Amino acid sequence: MKTKIYITTFVMMLLISCGQTNEKKNKLPNKKQPVAKTFEQKEKERLEKRAEIEKQYEIDSLRLEKVLTDALRIAEQNGEKNKFKKTYKVSPDIEVELDLDNHFTKDYPHLIVRRHGDDIDDFCIDIYSKVNRKFEKVISHRQWAITYTSDTIKDINGDGLKDFVVNWYGASGCCLKAFSDIYLLRKDQKTFSNSFEFINPTFSPKEKIIRGVEYGHTGETEIYKYQWNGEKVDTLEYVYYDTNKEGKKTGKIIISEKRAYSKNKKDIKKLNSIPAEYTKIEGYDWFTGKGYE
Repeated sequence: MKTKIYITTFVMMLLISCGQTNEKKNKLPNKKQPVAKTFEQKEKERLEKRAEIEKQYEIDSLRLEKVLTDALRIAEQNGEKNKFKKTYKVSPDIEVELDLDNHFTKDYPHLIVRRHGDDIDDFCIDIYSKVNRKFEKVISHRQWAITYTSDTIKDINGDGLKDFVVNWYGASGCCLKAFSDIYLLRKDQKTFSNSFEFINPTFSPKEKIIRGVEYGHTGETEIYKYQWNGEKVDTLEYVYYDTNKEGKKTGKIIISEKRAYSKNKKDIKKLNSIPAEYTKIEGYDWFTGKGYE
């Protein structure tokens, strides 16, 4: 009998204890839920972050300008020469390259100054024309370092003069995006034109033509054909696949003076195959889509 009483008492105490425990748990304060930021708060943070980036960019720009000034001082100290090279580092990690030579023409030397390194975001290239021991800036190019691939000197527009080319590859986006920025050497053999930018280009100096593949998904983009006209570029035509109302290719090729998405398609030609002149350009496989299925 006593055993039943003890058991009953124990069970009642246990129930009461659990009830008190649950009651205490229910009385515990809820954890604070994260409060969603308002538009004003987000905008304030965005502007503050942007201001920090701009401030750092200004600091880097001032530092790079000083590095360039010092590099020019070194070049001027070697002003009696028409050929001179020097590479050195500036603390903490900026590499400077000085290269004075007859890079573009036999008559006038040019100084090329490159500044780059892990400590700066841009790959900087400045070119100076040297006349009577004086250096005059003729090109100033800043390229985001992670996109820069190379720079080269060669005749691009077929006028017999060597031009300056900066090659780079886009850092974002889904598709083929190799770019070239072109600075044309002028007839005075000292100065250069403003830059021309082309995407996925293939240059044909003998024809004075630029052919290239536009930005777009593989098998769905178009080819352009431009022609040099002094310091201008004329559009000759665009090449793209003909499609039906459902957007499927018909097997025909369209040649047009207008872009593929242009509403005015009166001046077009339809061909059974793409002209041979386009089959050897860089990115042709991207245009056809073959190999990317």
